[in-house]
Amino acid sequence: MKTSFYFLALSALAFSACTSEEVVDVGVQGNPIGFENALLKQSRAGDQAKPGDLTNSSFDKFLVYGYYTMKDQSNNPVQVFSGEAVTKKADGSWGYNNTRFWVPDANYCFFAYSCADIALDNVYGTVGLSLNVGESERQMTISGFRCDQTHNHDLIIAQSRNHVGQAITEGNKTPNANVALKFEHVLTKIDAVFTSEFSGEYDIVIKDVKIVNFRNIGSFASNGTKWTAERETNSTGAIIPASLQLPFSDIEGVANAQETEGVNGVDRVKRPEKKAKTGSVYVIPYSYSQNDVQITFSLDIYKGSEHTPANFVMGRNMTGTWSPNWEVGKYYTYNIRLTGTVTNLQPIVFETSKDMNLDDWTPGGSTATDISFSAN
Repeated sequence: MKTSFYFLALSALAFSACTSEEVVDVGVQGNPIGFENALLKQSRAGDQAKPGDLTNSSFDKFLVYGYYTMKDQSNNPVQVFSGEAVTKKADGSWGYNNTRFWVPDANYCFFAYSCADIALDNVYGTVGLSLNVGESERQMTISGFRCDQTHNHDLIIAQSRNHVGQAITEGNKTPNANVALKFEHVLTKIDAVFTSEFSGEYDIVIKDVKIVNFRNIGSFASNGTKWTAERETNSTGAIIPASLQLPFSDIEGVANAQETEGVNGVDRVKRPEKKAKTGSVYVIPYSYSQNDVQITFSLDIYKGSEHTPANFVMGRNMTGTWSPNWEVGKYYTYNIRLTGTVTNLQPIVFETSKDMNLDDWTPGGSTATDISFSAN
């Protein structure tokens, strides 16, 4: 017998030019170009990072791009950084090889990114600096960026413009300060919380939670942090549905612990609701216009707290579709309430948490949508 479930997503209130490349400024007597950086803010107490999260404590490498133009020569940019690795030293300062020096009166622009300290290197994306365009259009670009089960990491970017090189004087041997970079998250971060509200005599186990058929290949432009995204296809043009598992971080599924509670002087056994939170994953920001993104998971029901074949009541593979609106730098926690009894299952309610900031992520919101879930 097929049973229909329903999935409710509730919104919540609340990240023509001539170009020379890699020119080493031989003979220019200036102070070295240096960097300093900061994420948006420190993590709050109680926040737990998963592998791949970039926080102030885990962030120790970024890759920098940059160019300069001379006065009255804005159409002739000179590229001086092309993916140079800048790493954190033991004393907390930042350094790099192949030192570059400030050119007096040159106007510099810098761009940087970090993807869990991994250089994209044309495998999970291609990074470039667009210089053969007008001055206002010059930016760092990322094309062919993959974000799915094969590559899933936080991605942060920064840009800092209009730094004018100062000449060394007799009284000032270090006239240029380090370049400060303020990084922002440019993906969307999601996780889920399952809560069992079944009758106390039953335990519910949730496993294999996945987001399926989302747009996993994207391109990014640093000006305005804009993304385009598409689904991966094979050689014949057929879509290869992307899959991304949301792992449980500490406990698997949902279980109910027993405790004794006094009611009118009479003891009774109460099995309070128990929550299980998945680990967080990253997706490319995109506003879907069709209900073609899927969430799937398996639901097993046991009578009692012992999850043995003898106590197994039934299992269901759940599949549903919806049209998420994932925005840049926002973090969505989806709360899934499993309600009802074995003989009279009630709707599954899926809502967006109102308290879901981690690190410097902005709380996300989405338009309320009813989604039909099928059990098979």
